[in-house]
Amino acid sequence: MTAGPFKRFASFAIDFVLIISFVFTLWRIFGSGTLERLLDYEAREGLEHYTVLAFHFLGFTLVNYLYQGITKGQTLGRRFLFLRLSGRIDWWSLFMREVLWKAYIWAFAITFINIDYFGFALYIYLALWIVDFVLIAFSRDRRTIRDKVTRTKVILDEVVYPF
Repeated sequence: MTAGPFKRFASFAIDFVLIISFVFTLWRIFGSGTLERLLDYEAREGLEHYTVLAFHFLGFTLVNYLYQGITKGQTLGRRFLFLRLSGRIDWWSLFMREVLWKAYIWAFAITFINIDYFGFALYIYLALWIVDFVLIAFSRDRRTIRDKVTRTKVILDEVVYPF
C-alpha cells in the first residue's frame, strides 16, 4: 500500500529538521568564520548574503543526498512513520529524485527571492507543493512526478487493519 500525503509530509518534516540542524551546525563551526576571512565587506557589500544562501542550499542538498544514499532511502523520518522507499534505489535514482526533482524547487524559489519577487516565489513554491499533494492524495498510484520518473514509490510498512 502506498503512503498518503500527510505521512509523507510528516516524514519529510522530520528529516528536514534533522538535515537543516546539521547544516546550521556545520555553518556555525566552519562557514561563518571562513566567510569573515574570505570577504572584504566594504569591497563586496551584499555578497555575504548570497554566500550564506549558497552554502545553506548546497549544504542542504548535499547532506540530504548523502543521507538518502547512505540509508538507501530509509531515513529516520520514514522509519519513524513506518514508510519505506521502494523501487530501484541507487545513487543515480536518488540523485534524480532528491537533487533534481526536490532541490530544484528550492533553487527556483531562492532565485526569485533574491531578485525581490518574494511573493511570486512563495506562490510558485506553494503551487509545486500543492501539485505534489494532489498527485499523492488523488491519483490511483499515489505517486508524484519524481516518483514516476525515478520508478520509486513510498509505501506503508505498518499493518493496516480493515476495521
